[in-house]
Amino acid sequence: MPRYHFDLVDSKTVADEGGAELPDDMQALDVAEEIARRLLEQRPELKGRHFSILVTNDDGEEIGRVPLDVVH
Repeated sequence: MPRYHFDLVDSKTVADEGGAELPDDMQALDVAEEIARRLLEQRPELKGRHFSILVTNDDGEEIGRVPLDVVH
C-alpha cells in the first residue's frame, strides 16, 4: 500500500514525519480534508492565513493541496 505525507504549508512547511499508508490518491486527499477540518477546529486562528495541507507520496511527488480556507 502506498505511503502518503501530509504537511502544513504556507511560506514554510511543517513536515509530517510519519505519513500514512492508504489505498490510493483519492483516499489521501480525503484524509487531508479531515486533517484540515480538525486543525481549524483546534486552531481557528489559522483561517484566512493561506495555510494548506500538502499531500505527497513517498517519492515526494505532490498529489494535491487542501487549503484550510475552503474546508467546511
